[in-house]
Amino acid sequence: MTMKVSLAITEGVFLANPLLLLAIVAVGSLGLWGTINFVFGGKAKYGSIFTVWMYAGLPGILKVLLGVIVIYAGTAPESFNIKNYAPTNLGAFLNPLETNPALYSLASAIDVTTIWTMVLLGMGTATVAGVKRNSGYIAVFGWWAIFVIIGVGIAAVTG
Repeated sequence: MTMKVSLAITEGVFLANPLLLLAIVAVGSLGLWGTINFVFGGKAKYGSIFTVWMYAGLPGILKVLLGVIVIYAGTAPESFNIKNYAPTNLGAFLNPLETNPALYSLASAIDVTTIWTMVLLGMGTATVAGVKRNSGYIAVFGWWAIFVIIGVGIAAVTG
């Protein structure tokens, strides 16, 4: 029974992933749109920010492909971590069972593909808003830093 429930949940998450991604980008775009327009004096439209975010997220495909390579390269099943499946961040090189949860969360947040995506998002946001590129970077990396700090804090409290 437990196995059937676990399988159903996994399948549900897998099938709902595109909708979840759209919801996250929609809410994130709303926050970024408000920040770039009201804090930095931009003139971006919500749809433009949403579109920039979707295009900026394309480097994430490389992370997924790298994860597939890791799986098919013969990774031992007991060492595979679904939360950190590709070695694109510092956390991938740490043992999650032996590392402080807050440190592991911070190390996992420092990810090459995430930084690449944020650079593209900062450039695109600044362009569609008609503001300096630095303003786009500050808005994007500022929100990222807030969420990383919250994640590290939660890991410290619950870990």
